[in-house]
Amino acid sequence: MFQYILFDLDGTLTDPGEGITKSVQFALSRQGIRESDLRRLEPFIGPPLRESFMEFYNMTQEQAAMAVADYRKRFAPVGIYENKIYPGIADMLKHLKAAGIRLAVASSKPEAFVTKILAHFCIDTCFDVIVGSNMDGSRGEKEEVVAEALRRLGACKGRGAMVGDRKFDIQGGKKHGLTTVGVSFGYGGKGELEAAGADYIAKSVADLEKFLLRNRADSGKKAAAPGKKEERSGGGDCQDRLAVYRPGRDKRPNGIGYYAQSTWYIMLPFLVWYLAGNACYILVITLLRLVSQTFFSFAWLYENSLVLANVAKACSMLAGAGALIPLFSKERTGWKPRTRASYPVMGILAVSSALGVNILFAFLKIAAMSAGYYETEQMQYQIAFPAGLVLYGLISPLAEEALFRGLIYNRMKRYFSLVASGIASAALFGVYHGNLVQAMYGMLMGMLLTYAYEMTGRFSIPVMMHGLANICVFTAAYYPAVGEAVNTPLLCVIFLAVSAGCLAVVHRGRCVA
Repeated sequence: MFQYILFDLDGTLTDPGEGITKSVQFALSRQGIRESDLRRLEPFIGPPLRESFMEFYNMTQEQAAMAVADYRKRFAPVGIYENKIYPGIADMLKHLKAAGIRLAVASSKPEAFVTKILAHFCIDTCFDVIVGSNMDGSRGEKEEVVAEALRRLGACKGRGAMVGDRKFDIQGGKKHGLTTVGVSFGYGGKGELEAAGADYIAKSVADLEKFLLRNRADSGKKAAAPGKKEERSGGGDCQDRLAVYRPGRDKRPNGIGYYAQSTWYIMLPFLVWYLAGNACYILVITLLRLVSQTFFSFAWLYENSLVLANVAKACSMLAGAGALIPLFSKERTGWKPRTRASYPVMGILAVSSALGVNILFAFLKIAAMSAGYYETEQMQYQIAFPAGLVLYGLISPLAEEALFRGLIYNRMKRYFSLVASGIASAALFGVYHGNLVQAMYGMLMGMLLTYAYEMTGRFSIPVMMHGLANICVFTAAYYPAVGEAVNTPLLCVIFLAVSAGCLAVVHRGRCVA
């Protein structure tokens, strides 16, 4: 059985004919070239655009670059959605995943567009790795795209296949020793695929699925195609390590439209959270006021205003988290761990870091830098201790991690590097807390939680760490005697040293590809 399979996008998973040809038509018109027959533009589907403009319309490199820019002006907002998924593709991908095969997309289309198209058809979560070209035109050759996909998969050895509809897909797969599978229902046609030397040609999605799974029971044998032999791509087993999902790696995007679209995509969860949470908060406060005027005195409402504010805050968090469920359910929030560090190590790391940083802040008198911090602190601790444990140890961590790590961070790293995404999402997490002291603490803890999430590949890890950190800090502040007992220079050093030791354990336990 194949251990990993790379798929082309256009003409293989989806039929982008209308969007691509109309966008090419638009680009040509900007160059003074009129082309009314869209069928004549179908050769543009699959190969790199710049080379196609140069080959089919004898453009210079400068003219081709301008044509690509004009093409994207129409394709990005309109043409990308003039697309349809081939019937049976979604089910086939699910069956391949269920068989334990690692899947990747290797397309010459810009990676940002590839990711957006797959998400549009709700099949992005089927793939372990998504690779495309860069916006500046680099990594545009199929051979380069396949090489990058294999690198991210860690597919150094083992049995792999490349599936596509054009000769470029076959040539790129053969260059890296993969079994090459052509699909004649795409745009290349059987003749082009045969001439390129495809090891097998599937005439339908059902035929493709049957071939990719045909040697499931006899993975040690060669699968014979009608009239052709299937070649094996190397020997031995590849280390089964799922690469971190990094569609934005090495990308150099440009253009105001691109940045506007990526910013909207990244910040949409925060907007949904904010609107749903605040609407719920206002509704709860209004209802509490109405109830108090009916059954209680205004004095009771005033005396318990901080408690009621905490109740409203808990409700708003639940409402915000509930509004994120449709987005979160489509997000790929887990991958195979890159460290052997256990839950206890991560739990100790969370507790020691939270207490160590808080004690350090106390000695540095950072709290005096923000008047807003005291107002927030006063509200947070005017709540019964058990209720505080539920709010800050369960509701807040689950809701905030779903937003900042599960959605915002995961979306950021589709466009930017892991480091940039981690820092930016942590900074946003800090600013979200609303005052300077908690912003500084939140950013530090946010980076730690992001690191733990990235290394373990489990969304439950940052949720657990966030909850433990909140419980420890809340307990120390709620009970002055506990706070005084831990607020010593010696314990500060010990906690920070334990944190450093835990990070060393995590680092030493890394899985090396």
